Amino acid sequence: MKRTLPPLVSIKHGSYWHVATVDGKRKWTKLCRVKAGLPAMYLALAELKIDKKGLEDMMPKLVANWMLEVGVKHKAKTQADDRTHNKAITNAFRDFRANQIEPPDVSTFLETWASQPRSYNAYRAALRERMRYAEAKGFRKAGSNPVDSIPTMSVKARTRYITDSELRRIKVAANYGADGKRTRAGHTLCCFIDMAYLTGQRFGDLLRLQWSQIGKDGILFEPSKLEDSTQVRVLIEWTPKLRNVVARLKNPPPQPTTKGKAKPMSITHVFTTLKGAPYTYDGASTAWTRARDRAGVKNAHFHDLRAKALTDVDEHRDIKEAQGMGGHSTQAQTADYIRHKKAKKVSATR
Repeated sequence: MKRTLPPLVSIKHGSYWHVATVDGKRKWTKLCRVKAGLPAMYLALAELKIDKKGLEDMMPKLVANWMLEVGVKHKAKTQADDRTHNKAITNAFRDFRANQIEPPDVSTFLETWASQPRSYNAYRAALRERMRYAEAKGFRKAGSNPVDSIPTMSVKARTRYITDSELRRIKVAANYGADGKRTRAGHTLCCFIDMAYLTGQRFGDLLRLQWSQIGKDGILFEPSKLEDSTQVRVLIEWTPKLRNVVARLKNPPPQPTTKGKAKPMSITHVFTTLKGAPYTYDGASTAWTRARDRAGVKNAHFHDLRAKALTDVDEHRDIKEAQGMGGHSTQAQTADYIRHKKAKKVSATR
């Protein structure tokens, strides 16, 4: 059969692709969908001669501009997620212009997370937002978002309950590295974990905790997740264990390999790095993941500590106190939050 396509052009997954060899590796650049016809393919092929680094609608540049214009306004935790999503989107669509992405391309991109519904939906939402941004900038026609054709995956309510034994193993792993020696950041991470469990507060609120919020009656939290008009201030009253955590934070031990010197303390933030700078979401999350994996504990998120705290308060005291700790407006909200985290113990009928 006589070849009808130009040199270096191939058909794959219903699209025309330009295949070139760059630095000994094959580089695939999407031209257009086959159904768009040969004229569209030849036009896209001609545009390859343009210096793509200067094109605002190339996906890597579009994603970078989105982060500078939109993502920078998000909170620290969300920005950390944005950076993770941006990296995946940039790598997957490096040779795409915004108007070249179509539903089949989206499906191919999301296949990586087909067995992880939460991650699948998160990456789907991230790509949908970047495509919305492309429409707003005039790089795509209004109402042409290719992600809209791809449905979300159903997600089951998270039921993970971290046991006391698992939590102890994670803290031991935080203190000791794979080589059996004490880690430099283990002390801070263990205090962070203990504070999260004892107070039941959110990751971001712990990171923002300042010494001025610690008073004679306890620790005052002002959850940032809620709107200002409905914000609930939560005062976690003192217990011996909570006082112990604060005392450990005020008197950090000498760091390994630092000739007996303790890390510097911040006069504002409670949780800080080895250099005295505020603990970041990325830093704390990475430290948690490393300790969890070293401890061999599976499927445990830092957010699960809040669920564990509210569940234990509900079990040993009552749901009203769990509601107060969680800053929830109704007990129904609290009940829904802690539901199925831990099996209820009841006696047999007879």
